[in-house]
Amino acid sequence: MKKYGKLHLKSTNMTRILPSLLLLLCAFASFGQWQSASFTFQAKVRNYRTYTPDNYNPANPASLIVILHGLGGTMNDAEVLNIAAIADTANIVLLSPQALDYNNPLLPVTGAWNSGIHINVFGTNYEVNGDIDDVGFINAMMDTALAKFSIHPSRIYVCGASMGGFMTQRLACETPQRFNAVASVMGTYAKALPACNPGKVLPMAHFHGTADELVGYDGNLTFNSFTFPVGLSVDSLVNKWVDINNCNTTPQHDVWPDANNDGFFVEHFTYSDNSAKSRVELFKVNGGMHNWYDYANTSGEIDYTTEIWKFFNKQYSYEPTSIADKHLIVSTITVYPNPATDRIFVKADEKFIKATITDIYGRTLLSAPVVDGIATTTLAKGTYLVKLETAKGTYAFSRFVKL
Repeated sequence: MKKYGKLHLKSTNMTRILPSLLLLLCAFASFGQWQSASFTFQAKVRNYRTYTPDNYNPANPASLIVILHGLGGTMNDAEVLNIAAIADTANIVLLSPQALDYNNPLLPVTGAWNSGIHINVFGTNYEVNGDIDDVGFINAMMDTALAKFSIHPSRIYVCGASMGGFMTQRLACETPQRFNAVASVMGTYAKALPACNPGKVLPMAHFHGTADELVGYDGNLTFNSFTFPVGLSVDSLVNKWVDINNCNTTPQHDVWPDANNDGFFVEHFTYSDNSAKSRVELFKVNGGMHNWYDYANTSGEIDYTTEIWKFFNKQYSYEPTSIADKHLIVSTITVYPNPATDRIFVKADEKFIKATITDIYGRTLLSAPVVDGIATTTLAKGTYLVKLETAKGTYAFSRFVKL
């Protein structure tokens, strides 16, 4: 079974009652570093971290991503997801806030967002941190960042995993004007909250494993053989956002390769509006469990951090992820080894003579003939797109990760 080895449930009482999984990034201060900060909000000291990218320049407004940790997690968890490298390259300020502990003596837990989750245990209803205004805290934290940094108003995003995914959905529905796109991982929308009605188009991506042992694909929480109906099912969540964003109900459906033939593979559903812009995307990870997956631990099959940024980025300047014109050919392509080290090779139905390698932001890094493989020694560690061209000028795409 593939799991993201560095990310796991913390051994706290509530990690068994509600999923705990990390989330992405951030901190104020010296460039290219994480820094901690705090302020008092509603008589409570609230903490967060900020990451300022190496290339930050007030004359060039940055993007802003708020990243929410899972139950039992901390604001430091974001550092293990390697999003800082993307932030440095793409000019992104990252904010990683800390949730408060839930001090109910019958159900104590650390790092719990008021995401709207209610748990009924033997007839007693527990509204986890229901008296904490986390929506207000996160918005106040964002206001602090907007006062400190030069942020592009059309490039503000939020994402979160597990309980942080539930919190992401709550923010999207209650303060949609603050964000330009959102992404939730392993956490849907709490059933105890009012029906979501943001009143605007708000692009949304969701990531969920079909074998999630904590927050099931049906939205239910499973603990010690007990099932708690805490959230919408993944299908209900996606259908709701398809309706909110006025998308066509028939998606583009792509099945990504099962590299190891082990039953772990991704189905990617893209729902677009009438202008053909992707507004809702579902990454259905067949065989996936309650984990944040990356390329290194899925044989190059999926990297959540990369896909989230690609989704966010395309909402600002829409460019199709695959170019559907007469020059694009459908071909079975295998790039190996993947992950790669010093050289990649191509196995394909077509004969390709030229390869162009770009990073995930579309910048060309090298162009070379396809002879005895393609040297990748000059590439830094990361994720890349390779465009393969035939002598006729037709082409196809594939992805690989460089270690």
